[in-house]
Amino acid sequence: MPVHSPIFLFSKTAHPDVNHIPILVSSYFQPLIDFSSYDFMIATSKETLNALEIIGDWKALPVLAISESTANLVKSLGGKVLGIADGNGESISELVKKKYKHLKILYPHAKVTAYDMEAVMNKDNIKVDSFIVYETSCSKAKRVALPSDAICIFTSPSSVNCFLKNYTFLPTYKVVCIGETTASALPKHIDYVLSEKTSVESTISMANSLL
Repeated sequence: MPVHSPIFLFSKTAHPDVNHIPILVSSYFQPLIDFSSYDFMIATSKETLNALEIIGDWKALPVLAISESTANLVKSLGGKVLGIADGNGESISELVKKKYKHLKILYPHAKVTAYDMEAVMNKDNIKVDSFIVYETSCSKAKRVALPSDAICIFTSPSSVNCFLKNYTFLPTYKVVCIGETTASALPKHIDYVLSEKTSVESTISMANSLL
Protein backbone atom coordinates (compact mmCIF):
# COMPACT_ATOMS: atom_id res chain seq x y z
CA MET A 1 0.00 0.00 0.00
CA PRO A 2 1.46 3.42 -0.95
CA VAL A 3 2.72 5.36 2.05
CA HIS A 4 0.64 8.45 2.93
CA SER A 5 -1.33 8.33 -0.33
CA PRO A 6 -4.86 9.72 -0.04
CA ILE A 7 -6.01 7.82 -3.16
CA PHE A 8 -8.28 4.84 -2.50
CA LEU A 9 -9.49 2.41 -5.16
CA PHE A 10 -12.81 0.77 -4.24
CA SER A 11 -12.92 -2.31 -6.44
CA LYS A 12 -12.40 -6.07 -6.61
CA THR A 13 -8.96 -5.89 -8.21
CA ALA A 14 -5.97 -4.14 -6.65
CA HIS A 15 -3.53 -1.74 -8.29
CA PRO A 16 0.00 -1.25 -6.90
CA ASP A 17 -0.01 2.55 -7.22
CA VAL A 18 -2.93 3.27 -4.88
CA ASN A 19 -4.58 2.08 -1.69
CA HIS A 20 -6.94 -0.77 -2.54
CA ILE A 21 -10.17 -1.36 -0.64
CA PRO A 22 -11.46 -4.84 -1.66
CA ILE A 23 -15.08 -3.83 -1.42
CA LEU A 24 -16.42 -6.41 -3.92
CA VAL A 25 -16.42 -10.17 -4.28
CA SER A 26 -17.63 -12.23 -7.23
CA SER A 27 -19.42 -15.57 -7.35
CA TYR A 28 -19.23 -17.46 -10.63
CA PHE A 29 -21.95 -19.57 -12.24
CA GLN A 30 -21.56 -22.31 -14.83
CA PRO A 31 -24.50 -22.36 -17.26
CA LEU A 32 -24.27 -24.72 -20.22
CA ILE A 33 -23.21 -22.63 -23.22
CA ASP A 34 -22.61 -23.98 -26.71
CA PHE A 35 -20.07 -21.42 -27.92
CA SER A 36 -20.08 -22.95 -31.42
CA SER A 37 -23.67 -21.78 -31.88
CA TYR A 38 -22.72 -18.10 -32.05
CA ASP A 39 -20.91 -15.75 -34.40
CA PHE A 40 -19.50 -13.50 -31.70
CA MET A 41 -19.72 -12.66 -28.02
CA ILE A 42 -20.20 -9.42 -26.10
CA ALA A 43 -17.95 -8.87 -23.06
CA THR A 44 -18.86 -5.94 -20.82
CA SER A 45 -16.38 -6.63 -18.01
CA LYS A 46 -13.24 -8.50 -17.08
CA GLU A 47 -15.31 -10.55 -14.64
CA THR A 48 -17.27 -11.92 -17.59
CA LEU A 49 -14.05 -13.33 -19.01
CA ASN A 50 -12.98 -14.69 -15.64
CA ALA A 51 -16.29 -16.53 -15.43
CA LEU A 52 -15.98 -17.91 -18.96
CA GLU A 53 -12.55 -19.32 -18.14
CA ILE A 54 -14.39 -21.65 -15.74
CA ILE A 55 -17.32 -22.42 -18.05
CA GLY A 56 -15.55 -23.61 -21.18
CA ASP A 57 -13.48 -22.91 -24.28
CA TRP A 58 -14.77 -19.57 -25.51
CA LYS A 59 -11.60 -18.42 -27.26
CA ALA A 60 -12.62 -19.40 -30.79
CA LEU A 61 -15.49 -16.92 -30.55
CA PRO A 62 -14.66 -13.31 -31.55
CA VAL A 63 -15.34 -10.82 -28.77
CA LEU A 64 -16.92 -7.38 -28.97
CA ALA A 65 -15.32 -5.73 -25.93
CA ILE A 66 -16.78 -2.82 -24.00
CA SER A 67 -13.41 -1.09 -23.59
CA GLU A 68 -9.72 -1.28 -24.46
CA SER A 69 -8.85 -2.79 -21.06
CA THR A 70 -11.37 -5.59 -21.58
CA ALA A 71 -10.07 -6.12 -25.12
CA ASN A 72 -6.52 -6.36 -23.79
CA LEU A 73 -7.60 -9.09 -21.38
CA VAL A 74 -9.27 -10.97 -24.24
CA LYS A 75 -5.97 -10.92 -26.12
CA SER A 76 -3.89 -11.89 -23.10
CA LEU A 77 -6.15 -14.92 -22.53
CA GLY A 78 -5.71 -16.02 -26.13
CA GLY A 79 -9.02 -14.76 -27.50
CA LYS A 80 -9.87 -12.74 -30.60
CA VAL A 81 -11.18 -9.17 -30.57
CA LEU A 82 -13.95 -8.38 -33.05
CA GLY A 83 -14.26 -4.73 -32.02
CA ILE A 84 -14.02 -2.28 -29.14
CA ALA A 85 -16.85 -0.05 -27.92
CA ASP A 86 -16.59 3.27 -26.10
CA GLY A 87 -16.81 1.96 -22.55
CA ASN A 88 -20.55 1.70 -21.99
CA GLY A 89 -23.51 -0.46 -22.90
CA GLU A 90 -25.07 2.11 -25.18
CA SER A 91 -21.99 2.19 -27.40
CA ILE A 92 -22.05 -1.61 -27.72
CA SER A 93 -25.73 -1.56 -28.70
CA GLU A 94 -25.07 1.07 -31.37
CA LEU A 95 -22.06 -0.82 -32.72
CA VAL A 96 -24.06 -4.05 -32.97
CA LYS A 97 -26.94 -2.23 -34.67
CA LYS A 98 -24.63 -0.69 -37.27
CA LYS A 99 -22.35 -3.64 -38.05
CA TYR A 100 -23.39 -6.95 -36.52
CA LYS A 101 -27.19 -7.05 -36.17
CA HIS A 102 -27.65 -10.07 -38.47
CA LEU A 103 -25.17 -12.29 -36.60
CA LYS A 104 -25.88 -14.71 -33.76
CA ILE A 105 -24.87 -13.01 -30.53
CA LEU A 106 -23.87 -14.44 -27.16
CA TYR A 107 -24.14 -12.08 -24.20
CA PRO A 108 -22.77 -13.47 -20.89
CA HIS A 109 -23.21 -10.97 -18.06
CA ALA A 110 -23.62 -10.26 -14.36
CA LYS A 111 -26.78 -11.12 -12.45
CA VAL A 112 -27.45 -7.41 -11.95
CA THR A 113 -26.60 -4.96 -14.74
CA ALA A 114 -26.86 -1.19 -14.90
CA TYR A 115 -27.90 -1.27 -18.56
CA ASP A 116 -30.43 -3.72 -19.99
CA MET A 117 -28.65 -4.41 -23.25
CA GLU A 118 -30.76 -7.40 -24.18
CA ALA A 119 -34.00 -5.40 -23.94
CA VAL A 120 -32.55 -2.54 -25.98
CA MET A 121 -31.40 -4.87 -28.74
CA ASN A 122 -34.67 -6.78 -28.78
CA LYS A 123 -36.47 -3.52 -29.50
CA ASP A 124 -34.34 -3.25 -32.63
CA ASN A 125 -35.16 -6.87 -33.54
CA ILE A 126 -31.63 -7.99 -32.74
CA LYS A 127 -31.54 -11.53 -31.34
CA VAL A 128 -29.29 -11.95 -28.31
CA ASP A 129 -28.90 -15.05 -26.15
CA SER A 130 -27.94 -13.97 -22.65
CA PHE A 131 -26.54 -16.00 -19.78
CA ILE A 132 -25.87 -14.97 -16.18
CA VAL A 133 -22.28 -16.03 -15.49
CA TYR A 134 -21.41 -14.17 -12.29
CA GLU A 135 -22.77 -12.17 -9.40
CA THR A 136 -21.07 -9.32 -7.56
CA SER A 137 -21.71 -8.65 -3.89
CA CYS A 138 -20.24 -6.53 -1.12
CA SER A 139 -17.27 -8.06 0.66
CA LYS A 140 -17.02 -8.41 4.43
CA ALA A 141 -13.64 -6.72 4.54
CA LYS A 142 -12.97 -4.60 7.61
CA ARG A 143 -13.90 -0.94 7.26
CA VAL A 144 -10.89 1.34 6.71
CA ALA A 145 -10.55 4.76 8.31
CA LEU A 146 -10.31 7.20 5.40
CA PRO A 147 -8.41 10.49 5.74
CA SER A 148 -10.38 13.70 5.36
CA ASP A 149 -8.62 14.43 2.06
CA ALA A 150 -9.38 11.02 0.53
CA ILE A 151 -9.70 10.71 -3.23
CA CYS A 152 -12.11 7.85 -3.87
CA ILE A 153 -12.01 5.92 -7.15
CA PHE A 154 -15.04 3.91 -8.27
CA THR A 155 -15.02 1.59 -11.27
CA SER A 156 -18.58 0.21 -11.20
CA PRO A 157 -22.03 1.00 -9.80
CA SER A 158 -21.59 -1.98 -7.46
CA SER A 159 -18.50 -0.44 -5.91
CA VAL A 160 -20.46 2.76 -5.20
CA ASN A 161 -23.37 0.84 -3.68
CA CYS A 162 -21.07 -1.16 -1.41
CA PHE A 163 -19.27 2.03 -0.35
CA LEU A 164 -22.58 3.57 0.67
CA LYS A 165 -23.31 0.58 2.91
CA ASN A 166 -20.07 1.01 4.84
CA TYR A 167 -18.95 4.63 4.51
CA THR A 168 -20.25 8.18 4.43
CA PHE A 169 -19.14 10.75 1.89
CA LEU A 170 -17.47 13.70 3.59
CA PRO A 171 -17.58 17.12 1.88
CA THR A 172 -13.78 17.05 1.75
CA TYR A 173 -13.60 13.85 -0.29
CA LYS A 174 -12.92 13.95 -4.02
CA VAL A 175 -14.49 11.34 -6.25
CA VAL A 176 -13.29 9.86 -9.55
CA CYS A 177 -15.55 7.58 -11.62
CA ILE A 178 -14.58 5.38 -14.54
CA GLY A 179 -17.69 6.40 -16.50
CA GLU A 180 -21.16 7.90 -16.41
CA THR A 181 -22.83 4.59 -15.59
CA THR A 182 -20.74 4.31 -12.43
CA ALA A 183 -21.33 7.97 -11.58
CA SER A 184 -25.09 7.47 -11.87
CA ALA A 185 -24.97 5.31 -8.73
CA LEU A 186 -23.64 8.21 -6.63
CA PRO A 187 -26.00 10.25 -4.44
CA LYS A 188 -27.22 13.27 -6.40
CA HIS A 189 -25.37 15.79 -4.22
CA ILE A 190 -21.93 14.22 -4.72
CA ASP A 191 -19.61 15.99 -7.15
CA TYR A 192 -17.29 13.84 -9.23
CA VAL A 193 -14.90 13.85 -12.16
CA LEU A 194 -14.68 11.26 -14.92
CA SER A 195 -11.52 9.57 -16.12
CA GLU A 196 -10.55 10.32 -19.70
CA LYS A 197 -10.69 6.62 -20.62
CA THR A 198 -12.65 3.70 -19.22
CA SER A 199 -9.69 2.05 -17.54
CA VAL A 200 -8.40 1.81 -13.98
CA GLU A 201 -5.11 3.37 -15.08
CA SER A 202 -6.97 6.39 -16.40
CA THR A 203 -8.93 6.82 -13.14
CA ILE A 204 -5.66 6.73 -11.20
CA SER A 205 -4.12 9.31 -13.53
CA MET A 206 -7.14 11.56 -12.95
CA ALA A 207 -6.91 11.02 -9.19
CA ASN A 208 -3.24 12.01 -9.21
CA SER A 209 -4.12 15.21 -11.06
CA LEU A 210 -6.41 16.12 -8.14
CA LEU A 211 -3.66 15.88 -5.52
